[in-house]
Amino acid sequence: MTDPDIPGTLTPSEDPQESTKWGKLVGLIPCLQNVELINDRFKVGRSTTCDVVIGNSIGQGIIGSISKEHFLIIKESSKVYLVDTSKNGTYKNGERIKKNEKTPLKDGDKIAIGSHSHHVYVFRELTDEDLPPTASPNDDCMVQPTTIVAPWGRLIACLLCLDSVDLYETTVSVGRSSDCDISLSNAKIDPKIKAIFSKQQFVINKDCEKGVTFIKDLSTYGTYLNGVCIGKNKQNVLQRDDVIAIGKPDRNVFIYRAYSQDMTYLPEELRGKYEPSIMLGKGAAGEVRLAFEKRTCEMFAIKRILKARSSTSQMCKLNHPLKIQSEINILQSLSHPFIIKMRDIIETPEEVFIVLDYMRGGELKHRIQSRSPMTENNVKFLFHQIVLAVEYLHKQGITHRDLKPENVLLATEETETLVKVSDFGLSKITEEEDIMNTVCGTYYYMAPEVIGVRNPQYNKQVDVWSLGVILYYLLSGSLPFKSSDKKELNRLIVSGQYQMFDTCWQGVSRAARDLVQRMLTVKPQSRITIAEILKHPWIDKDLAMQYRVNTLLEANMITSQEFVVTYNMDPPAKRLRLYSSEEPTM
Repeated sequence: MTDPDIPGTLTPSEDPQESTKWGKLVGLIPCLQNVELINDRFKVGRSTTCDVVIGNSIGQGIIGSISKEHFLIIKESSKVYLVDTSKNGTYKNGERIKKNEKTPLKDGDKIAIGSHSHHVYVFRELTDEDLPPTASPNDDCMVQPTTIVAPWGRLIACLLCLDSVDLYETTVSVGRSSDCDISLSNAKIDPKIKAIFSKQQFVINKDCEKGVTFIKDLSTYGTYLNGVCIGKNKQNVLQRDDVIAIGKPDRNVFIYRAYSQDMTYLPEELRGKYEPSIMLGKGAAGEVRLAFEKRTCEMFAIKRILKARSSTSQMCKLNHPLKIQSEINILQSLSHPFIIKMRDIIETPEEVFIVLDYMRGGELKHRIQSRSPMTENNVKFLFHQIVLAVEYLHKQGITHRDLKPENVLLATEETETLVKVSDFGLSKITEEEDIMNTVCGTYYYMAPEVIGVRNPQYNKQVDVWSLGVILYYLLSGSLPFKSSDKKELNRLIVSGQYQMFDTCWQGVSRAARDLVQRMLTVKPQSRITIAEILKHPWIDKDLAMQYRVNTLLEANMITSQEFVVTYNMDPPAKRLRLYSSEEPTM
């Protein structure tokens, strides 16, 4: 009987008496137990449906990399295979194996998850000599799911009258009340000090999904973290070796110690301010992680960029130190609600760390692909923000040159949400093997005047063309220029050959199609400009949309003196009385 998910593999034996011990997984982490392999198909992951359940207590550096169903071990006759079923990768002896393909597994092979260095098990084959003399095929033939239970952190007591406590639960309350998880009611503490403790002094919460721990102050007289008062009903990020005090800054009661906390990702200059969390993206050039600002618990994205060492490598084209510095200079000079904001930067001899706004909604490309097609009103709401961002860039003398849905980020997953333009054609986080895919992906959005030109002279109009391709993609759910052959793709773009006859265009207004056509004009001098896009009837006469955009800005509290909306922001009903009754062109 075959597994429907992996062609050619066998399902576990349905008769328990047909099974016998044939192998063992030897844990390489103290909290991982050894596991004997009995069934012909063995599943490991976070899900409780797995044969081996790796719990949240394994440690932040690894738990964020574990998928619900991470890998399979399959026995077929005398051969054993390892199959990766994860999002973040499974490694055998330091090398990543291909997803959903059977890789031979031999005695002594090391298995790692998420990273080549995150070793969790060594596989061992069991021979007849390894079995106990009383063992028979009928003994313990069915393995119950194994859940790993281990502390994820520890509160180290600073007072002799207090005990140090290991943390197992994701929520731990501390206070005088006997209802608290860590109750001080029976502790032999100086009565004056005990009186300062509230019934509920503070609560520690571990977010296992994001791999971050928080401390929330619930007290009357104050809970202090490293000498700074947290504030009642407020929370801070809790980091390794943080000192917790009560009543006053120097009345220390506990030191927090996290097990398996990743202390290597950030340089020392950022380590005390931010707590790194889950991986958002990773490649040969570096990685991007979610991070929490310690005092405010605000989320940011921290991009770690590896500087290219060789001027001849493919990676150098994307991450040459001069290009990285160029992006830094651009980001430092920009301040606009629709442009990604750089919050902090640290440079080391080999790496650059950039702290950026974190956008929960992800890339615009994912929105297009997951919600096809979007309504024209929703498209206009998002596209208008992108155009305003590009208009701002052009006024600063900056041409983006790499506009595409992957470089437009959404603040939330709501239908109408804030957008921000990012990645100014520089410092991409990508795998070496994906560089050509990145270039090809950009190619679909390239203007005709730069294709086939050795040293193209970039003009602001190249951004208008790219915006035209994006708008076409948003309205129809497909790209205007498509071909698997590069020469044919070149020909289509250079000649401006595309069509709007598919059924997906039937519900699109004449004004929207007209704007796309004006933007996808081959000659740059004849192409509509950014300023003219904003005056086009499809945008300019939709007063309700413009008002909603400004309302969104105010709701996010990001309007500033540095950014002034150029259109009248009176409510639509009031504005309509000020304009003629001319209807928008359709």
